Amino acid sequence: MDATPSPSAPLRPEFQQALQEALQRYETPFYAYDLTRIHSRVKALRQSFPRARLLYAMKANPRLGILRRLRGWGVGLEAVSLGEVLRAYRAGYTPEEVLLNGPVKTPAMLEELRGAGLPILGVDSMADLERIARLLPGAKVILRVNPDLPIATHDHLATGRGESKFGILAAEVPASVRRAKQAGLEFLGLHLHLGSALESLEDFQEGYRVLEALYESIGPTQVLNLGGGFGLNFDPAQVSEAAQKLADTFGAQLWLEPGRYLVAEAGVLLTRVWGTKRTRRNYLLVDAGMMTLLRPMLYGAQHPVIPLYEGPEVRAWDLAGPVCESGDVLARNVPLPTPKEGDALAILQAGAYGSSMSSNYLDHPRPLEILWNGAEWEVLRRPQSLEALLAEEA
Repeated sequence: MDATPSPSAPLRPEFQQALQEALQRYETPFYAYDLTRIHSRVKALRQSFPRARLLYAMKANPRLGILRRLRGWGVGLEAVSLGEVLRAYRAGYTPEEVLLNGPVKTPAMLEELRGAGLPILGVDSMADLERIARLLPGAKVILRVNPDLPIATHDHLATGRGESKFGILAAEVPASVRRAKQAGLEFLGLHLHLGSALESLEDFQEGYRVLEALYESIGPTQVLNLGGGFGLNFDPAQVSEAAQKLADTFGAQLWLEPGRYLVAEAGVLLTRVWGTKRTRRNYLLVDAGMMTLLRPMLYGAQHPVIPLYEGPEVRAWDLAGPVCESGDVLARNVPLPTPKEGDALAILQAGAYGSSMSSNYLDHPRPLEILWNGAEWEVLRRPQSLEALLAEEA
């Protein structure tokens, strides 16, 4: 995290102006989202994959106000927990519009789904398959393939490597498909998700070749889910022809699971500077921290930062949060004008895995989240109160 990148796509002027108005109304830190940017990403992906069914990976940002907009645009959902499935239903989705993935589906979870409405289920292991068949006979399932490839991304994000916990190795897939059918499950097709923040065309091509090699033993399927993972600097159109051709080989409908690609650049985290400090580095002391945005500490993620103020002398600063952890640094070596107390910064590309990974560490309340709809700010989630932190304790 030694250098902070330049924004891959700058903020729209209208949105940046609206942020200045929001700073006059709301206390920092808070998240703000640009609805127009989200919609433009959906339209671009549809243009690249005109025959594909899109399932938004809601773990990227699960706010109900965003999910309802996506449903209005005809985008389904990919969930990875019982809570996310129930959230999807609260947003108006029906079970057939939701896919539940994830490596662990407990009996209690499956029983709850029986009553709440059964989504399509992603099978991640033979244990998963047998439990689903036992408790939910006739369930619609897709089977996740682990392609065992050297995926080029952060270790925590490379779900398609052979050592990852996800999916069934390709050599075991044919027998797993046969078992799913014998067990009375409605087998829809195969699922491949290589990882997140992928920028290498070769990773996608290699993954598709693994699935292509399975066709002879699997035969036609209803669905071919090629996941998501498109990096912000990756143009999905590079793989659109190959992806559709592979789906056509299987006689299947192509499914995709975009998450961060749709929402990351639509979101910013607003934080204020409450002091400067010099040790052996220059620090800006800000009110957002690892409890607000975990990705820099967890993944070494680099988020562009821009000043929402003017000031003298540009120098390199590290952004230090309020948490008593040496790792609570949101960015390093950011060239910024010297601020005065109360000046605001916008941390960009924060629309994905920002609020959804925020925490109450050190009893920090979760922040406000607002959406710019082109005419006004909508409150998606109110700031958590200090009282709410204690409400569930005796």
